[in-house]
Amino acid sequence: MDGYERLKQLYRDDGKNDNALNIILEYLIKVPDMSDVYLNQEKNLTQMMSYINRKAKEQAVNNVAVIEDEIVYNWSLEYFKKGNEELGLNNPIPITLKTKVEKKEDKLTGQLSLELEF
Repeated sequence: MDGYERLKQLYRDDGKNDNALNIILEYLIKVPDMSDVYLNQEKNLTQMMSYINRKAKEQAVNNVAVIEDEIVYNWSLEYFKKGNEELGLNNPIPITLKTKVEKKEDKLTGQLSLELEF
C-alpha cells in the first residue's frame, strides 16, 4: 500500500461523512511525491483535523476565524511533514469535529473559498 492509498483507507475508516476532511483529502492526494510521508504510522486524519482546528483557533477573533483554503492545505501538509513532537502533539487528545462547510465561488476572480463553522 502506498501513502495515497493509506490516506484513502484512513478516510474510509474515520471520516466518511466529514465534508471538510474530504476536501482536504482531495488536495493531499493530488500533491506529488508525498506517498512516503503519508505512510508515517504516527499520523492519522483525526489528529490532522485537530491540528488544523488548533491552528485556526489561534487565528480566531471572538471565536471566529476565516482561513483561506491554501493556508488550511499548508497546515495539512505541515502536519504530515513534521513530527508530532515538533508540532506539539506529544499527548494529543483527539476531538470530533462537527463542521458545517460552505463552498463559495467569487464570480469575479473564480477563486473558491471554504467556510468552516465549528
